[in-house]
Amino acid sequence: MKKKNERSAAMRFILKLFIFLIPFISLLAVYFLNDPFMVLKHYDRYDNSPVMLNESYIGWQMYMNNRDSIAFDSFIMGNSCTMAYPCREWEKYLNGGRAIRLFGNAESIAAICKKLQALEENGAEIKNLLLILDKESLGKDQLLNGHNYVLPPALSGISNFSFQEKFCQAFFFPNFLLPYLDYKIFHQYRPYMKGVINPYGVVRDPVTNDAINPREEMIQREGEAYWESHKKEFQKTRDPNYRNGKYRKGEPFLWQAQIELLEEISQICRKHNTSVKIIISPDYSQISINPADVEILKRFFGDTNVFDFSGINEYTNDIHNYYERGHYRPILGTKLLKRIYQEDKN
Repeated sequence: MKKKNERSAAMRFILKLFIFLIPFISLLAVYFLNDPFMVLKHYDRYDNSPVMLNESYIGWQMYMNNRDSIAFDSFIMGNSCTMAYPCREWEKYLNGGRAIRLFGNAESIAAICKKLQALEENGAEIKNLLLILDKESLGKDQLLNGHNYVLPPALSGISNFSFQEKFCQAFFFPNFLLPYLDYKIFHQYRPYMKGVINPYGVVRDPVTNDAINPREEMIQREGEAYWESHKKEFQKTRDPNYRNGKYRKGEPFLWQAQIELLEEISQICRKHNTSVKIIISPDYSQISINPADVEILKRFFGDTNVFDFSGINEYTNDIHNYYERGHYRPILGTKLLKRIYQEDKN
């Protein structure tokens, strides 16, 4: 009788546990069936997702999907400001080179180094390299681990289990799960979904990974009214010296760890006889990158291959070159490409 009661109690516990776990099991099924981050399965295209994706992973997958049919030999790397440099525009200066954008949000030089190493291991020809950098990317000597930034196992060397674990965990965090389920059920974008849901549809070219920025269409439609209606995105009220018209020099960011990474990058480029161009972005904040950092970059890549557009200049003075204070437009990227390649000829 006692054993029967114990078995009955055990069955009741298991039933209650199962009922308790039903929501978790259901959500896990949603995750595996929907694959919101597009990391569980192979896809031929990654250009139209309702979720903001890991750009480093997506860019690498697009490269692997197309490398056998397109002889990519030119690579745009760096942070999200690479959006200002369409591959087709850069290719005008490359004498037949085929380009793809392999960037990452908040990209570090550690990640750039890993990507170049992976390209080399995969037998890629690295004929041209365009690096879009700023003080933040130069200052990072470690890979970022968050699900939005982690490199795929083929680049980072982490296990596939560890890679997948980061996305599965991120799915269950309320700041992702709630807006995701809301959007999946009601198919309506709400402001609190910013950073989780992509409300714009197609945001990248399916082959080159060029950005298709919806704000460009807004500017074409609204004209000058765009900058008036978005003026809050250009302000930084906590800094009384923000864009005050005075020269401001940033702190140095390149130390021994970063220098070693730059040396590895330069060695790969020398091995492949790569034509390297480095652009230090025209940051809207108008803080000049530290001259010591510029000199270090020139030491590794040559005086004529490093172009510093930070600080106060004709480009950063014009608000029309920017979508908001963090990103500038292809209209400016086109001007900068023309300038650096004209200087290269002189």
